[in-house]
Amino acid sequence: MGIAKKHPSPEREHEQSEVLMKTANDSMLGTKSIPLLYLRFALAGIMANVILGVVAVIDGYFVSGFQVLEIEGIGIGFTVMVITRMLGVLFGVGAGAVISLRLGQGKLEEARAIMGQTLWFTLFISVLIAGLGLIFENQIMTLFGASQEVLPYAVQYSHLLWISLPLTILAVVLSILTNIDEKPILSMNSWLVGATVGGITEWIMVTKFDMGMMGSSWANTISQSIPVLLMLYFWFGKTKLKPKIKDIMINIKTIGEVAWTGFASFSGQLMMFFSIIFFNNLLQRYGGGLHVAAFTIQNGYITNLLALAALGGMTGLQPIISYNYGAGNYDRVRDAIKMGLVFTLAFFAVITAILIIFASPIVSFFSGGDPELQQLGIWTTIVFNCMFTLNAVSLLISGYYEAQERNWRATFINVSKTLLFTFPFMFIFPKIWGVEGIWYSGPASEIPGVLIAIYFIKKEFKQLKEINVETVRL
Repeated sequence: MGIAKKHPSPEREHEQSEVLMKTANDSMLGTKSIPLLYLRFALAGIMANVILGVVAVIDGYFVSGFQVLEIEGIGIGFTVMVITRMLGVLFGVGAGAVISLRLGQGKLEEARAIMGQTLWFTLFISVLIAGLGLIFENQIMTLFGASQEVLPYAVQYSHLLWISLPLTILAVVLSILTNIDEKPILSMNSWLVGATVGGITEWIMVTKFDMGMMGSSWANTISQSIPVLLMLYFWFGKTKLKPKIKDIMINIKTIGEVAWTGFASFSGQLMMFFSIIFFNNLLQRYGGGLHVAAFTIQNGYITNLLALAALGGMTGLQPIISYNYGAGNYDRVRDAIKMGLVFTLAFFAVITAILIIFASPIVSFFSGGDPELQQLGIWTTIVFNCMFTLNAVSLLISGYYEAQERNWRATFINVSKTLLFTFPFMFIFPKIWGVEGIWYSGPASEIPGVLIAIYFIKKEFKQLKEINVETVRL
């Protein structure tokens, strides 16, 4: 699994150097200053996802005026959006890494074909999942943690999300692939338009037409579906990744490579998906509806916003890593991950500190004046998010390996934290601290999780340094 096993031999690198250098010079990913390049892609990725999170925050403001049962139902129904993100990163991040590697190697037509096949396959599989979700709505919402009282609200809220699932998944995939095509600002603007339209829609539906939960559901659906219009750019714009009708003939080997490469990000989202289900059920068991409502504030709005920002930073780094790795520019690979780590640590340390300091006014935005929910919300905001910086670092390191198709290592970093620590803590801590122990399990697992990630990246820096020394000697 070490990096030396994945790289060509020094002799092979020497033979390919002229070809790869020519390829690298054709793209800003291989030529521009790493700090400026990273800031452009990472900030655009963060802003795109934060815009999406802001839509959820605005939604939370309207939702705060609903009944507690409705808030619980929205929190459980919102889990469908986790499925959207889960499948979106599976195919988007996977295709993005594979396509960038091919572009770095100068294989343009192969990269274009991977783009087209990924989009067609994503459409097929998402339509199938949406159909199953609609057929088994009641059973799925019960599995997600809905009690008999909450079930009607969860089903009502999620119904439209299931219908729009293919559009929202494609929107995530297309926004990631737009970054690969060196158009991060276009991706960001697509989410900005979606957020604006979604916010206006919710204001009209909730305040003017008194549509309640369905106004919220419509707003989320619209805001997260509009970026699917990026397809128009790929069909009619100036892009080297223009999909073709013939790509509907799926090559299973190609899709397998895409899915396996994106599996690390998918596995992280999958672990989050199961964590949400367990959290909802355990909180319902130990603390009741008030704690489920408090978790809705975290899962749907506050922590969700942080997670989206971290994902945006990671997907912003990946095109730089993949392209330069494919082109053999290992010094730029090293500089990019160093820049990413420094930026991630500084950015999320500041954001987390602001969140803790201003927890009370932030939570009041979602608590709807309920004093019990407000008090619990402040405590859970501080406890649940205090270690989020470590989460962002682990995600970035996992994304680094994923960008190079070093999938076992990336997946292990993502999965080990949840399987080895979060899940055990989630079931052990409540026996010691009651319902508060459930809230402690998340931040407690971040410490051993980031230590695992740091262990791998320290070895990586050493190996990259050795490879660069060998290359210079040639």
